[in-house]
Amino acid sequence: MPEGLAVLRWDDELGPIVTTKIPKRLKMGLDPTTSMKAYGFATLGETEDSQKPGFRSMPFDEFTLAAYYGGLNMHVKGHPSMVILVLHPEENPGVYKDALPEIATQIFLNLEEDKYIEMVPKLYKEIARYTQMTPEQHQASVLNDSTRRVILQTLTRNGTMQIADLEQLILDEVGKKIDVDIVLRPLIKMGIIATGWVEGLASEVIYLTRVLFLLRQIASETILALKSDEKYSNFGSECIDTALQYHREYIATLKGNLDETLWQEAQELSKFILDFDAYDILQLLRTGPREFSELPEILGASKRTIRKNLKELEKADIVLSVEDDEKREHVMLKCNPEVVTLYPECLIQRSVDLHNNEEIETPQALHYLDILRQYHPSQSTGFIEEDTD
Repeated sequence: MPEGLAVLRWDDELGPIVTTKIPKRLKMGLDPTTSMKAYGFATLGETEDSQKPGFRSMPFDEFTLAAYYGGLNMHVKGHPSMVILVLHPEENPGVYKDALPEIATQIFLNLEEDKYIEMVPKLYKEIARYTQMTPEQHQASVLNDSTRRVILQTLTRNGTMQIADLEQLILDEVGKKIDVDIVLRPLIKMGIIATGWVEGLASEVIYLTRVLFLLRQIASETILALKSDEKYSNFGSECIDTALQYHREYIATLKGNLDETLWQEAQELSKFILDFDAYDILQLLRTGPREFSELPEILGASKRTIRKNLKELEKADIVLSVEDDEKREHVMLKCNPEVVTLYPECLIQRSVDLHNNEEIETPQALHYLDILRQYHPSQSTGFIEEDTD
């Protein structure tokens, strides 16, 4: 467990200033000399990435700092632009290479009215869990963020847009200016979007390379267990009928209004995948139904906590709860919410249509078609995670 977490901003007269920290008594690694070195390490360099957002680690005699720098744009505006974890000298900072950017991004996206300050204790408390996030949870974190949902929703329709238009879109839809590098970086790392400069265009262009959705799938392991295990014979058929009827209605809703339903689902379901306690229950029930009495020992959580999360999952039509003839409570999945990524094949023709209608420039359309070719599943050039060391 890290010794502490701190958020810093740059002041042109005073240098690095700690805006909040936990624990409040934390001093190690936050003295002016050390924090100046941390900022210097992040901002002074000869590579083109030296002043861009990124994860860095710095060893000292008595501690190690793991830092995520928000980039030069935030730095020069005087916004909080660095999040630091203070570690034991023998602790491997690489453990936090994915977790710290995730936490820092949540902080940077909540700078307005200093909302991030009240978030820091909870983020620090859950840092160990963040190091264990699954790829599905990282993808859900993108869908959980309102700004990124707006971007993905727009790109899913049109495939490509210029950064200048994106900045205006964020301002119109979210109502605030946000550093685009911070917003886009996780999407680039996951292979969801690509960026590039196109000759003749005034700003950089972004391209959708994978469509990202959160869909309710049939819980196949649950259906199989209810059909085959004798202990479910008294209520298994009824539960199967309930689940299948729900899916028929769900599919009808998708057909009725696909776009609106998909993005409402992304907002609703992502919070359960990102809630560690709820996700533990979801992961367990993906293997099949369980008796409620088994859950505290398996999950290492109190009955009260489990009950609270089960009620929320039931309310969201994710979980079913039923008693057998001996009054034993069984819990199971009504549906299985899963993150799904797809190659955006439909955007090939869409790009041609946008070009023919003169809605995007010829170089931009041609570049995007080339990007789609590179990221086609048959190619090996897509989905390369960028190195943020």
